[in-house]
Amino acid sequence: MNNNQRDSEQRAILMRKLMTICPICGKLIFGRDLDFSKISQGTVDHWPVCYRDHHSHKNFPVHSLDLLIDANFSVREVVTPDIKPKTL
Repeated sequence: MNNNQRDSEQRAILMRKLMTICPICGKLIFGRDLDFSKISQGTVDHWPVCYRDHHSHKNFPVHSLDLLIDANFSVREVVTPDIKPKTL
């Protein structure tokens, strides 16, 4: 098997991989939901890298998560912003 076939198969597996579940809205976040083209193992100086994901789900408005992703493209930590209720 050549490198292109192996890379293609690994990318296909990554697209189906459940990366994490959003602790705010409960959305299942899969590899296909993230733009991994921004993360190239050849250009990253240190791991884990921080990837910011923005999404909405059901009745929850758009919000963001910081995902710390390791060299195996696994989420090691999910950081949520402080969400404070709006005061009128």
